[in-house]
Amino acid sequence: MARLRLTAPMAAAASDELVLQLKRSLALFPELGDAPVTVGVTASRRLDGLAIPSDRLIRLNPYRRRRVTYYTIGHELTHLLQPPGMELIPSGEIQCDIWTLARDPLFWDEKPCYLQVDCDGRSWRRHAGAVASLCRQAIDERSHNRRYIMWLRQQLERYARTGTVAAPSLGDFSPTVAPLAAGQLRLL
Repeated sequence: MARLRLTAPMAAAASDELVLQLKRSLALFPELGDAPVTVGVTASRRLDGLAIPSDRLIRLNPYRRRRVTYYTIGHELTHLLQPPGMELIPSGEIQCDIWTLARDPLFWDEKPCYLQVDCDGRSWRRHAGAVASLCRQAIDERSHNRRYIMWLRQQLERYARTGTVAAPSLGDFSPTVAPLAAGQLRLL
């Protein structure tokens, strides 16, 4: 498990609860190995968190009116797995939300910031499991469909309309094809 290292400002500001949250979250990231992950305080009080993957550094805002959420911690730790850090998952904020929600229910305590989910923050918990299931399916979808985020958006829209997560069908995983001359096919 990655070792937790707090900067001096974070050590002064972090509650025992936050340190416990950080340790529980780090335990769910075996990819980080046993090298330290440094946790500091954000320079801006408006930011919930940020990550600097190349330095194995995340910064959190312990001064919010409400506690730092597991979701925020997980999201920032997931950034460490993206370029220019470990390069294990694709870069981007939406991608970070997808992989965070798919990782563990611990990170479902707050609605994602970048992935568009059609519910308010109060009803998020009711939908978190279904959304996480769709995120895991989207990660599988990525193995053969570079437009997996669009696929996920469609699935989330369907879920918002019907309230159910449809079992994946062959049509969900088939690439779109367009005919070319003389019977050739082209992937779109």
